Amino acid sequence: MTVTSVVVMFIAAGAGFFLGAFLNDILGGMILLALIAGIACIVHTIEKTGGK
Repeated sequence: MTVTSVVVMFIAAGAGFFLGAFLNDILGGMILLALIAGIACIVHTIEKTGGK
């Protein structure tokens, strides 16, 4: 699950690169989408394990 989460965060950072370039803040877009994806992966893992 950890490897999948890291891959998802890298893909989100790649998408954030282009979104940030469109909004003139490349690094901010990458960080924002990677952070959102990371938090979503944490929530998904907690729900999948039942909060144990």
